[in-house]
Amino acid sequence: MGKMHHKRKLIIVLIIIGTALGFYVYSAFSEKLTKSTDLSDESIGGFKVFDNISSPEFIRDYGEPIDQDNNNAYDYYYWKGGLKTASIKTEEDKGKIKRLIISSADDDLFENSLQTSKGIKLGSKKADVLSKYGDHYYKSYEQGADIIGYIDHKRNITLEFWCVQGGRVAEIRLDDADVM
Repeated sequence: MGKMHHKRKLIIVLIIIGTALGFYVYSAFSEKLTKSTDLSDESIGGFKVFDNISSPEFIRDYGEPIDQDNNNAYDYYYWKGGLKTASIKTEEDKGKIKRLIISSADDDLFENSLQTSKGIKLGSKKADVLSKYGDHYYKSYEQGADIIGYIDHKRNITLEFWCVQGGRVAEIRLDDADVM
């Protein structure tokens, strides 16, 4: 009976691992399988992926960063107005934006005036996102958020809306699709 009990435990563990791995693989590749959405006009706070945080325009609008996160891959900066960026650290492309994020602290979850080019902002309804951006999206679930994302295969850009319980947008990310 002991051997049979261990075999069942092993089978259950393998099923759990296989299911988790399958979900991870599906999530990682689902954006690549999603039909392309034209995101050429997409910006957050007037700036696009691949713009530079050192440009005179960015400095005019956002000034100096309020805070910085240490990260091995990118320089993450917090700016006035609730904008967060990830930019390249290396000298040649230093400051080139790879990710723009709109988010807020939990106590003022939907208080942020920044929005996407189509007017989606924190607190917008998931239904509004779908009506403005269309049906060609991938789904994911991370950190308690129901994520719907759009990808522009031509420009290699993604736009993700992180929705919390109640179907409201709590975070928006405009990324170079290669950012992990």
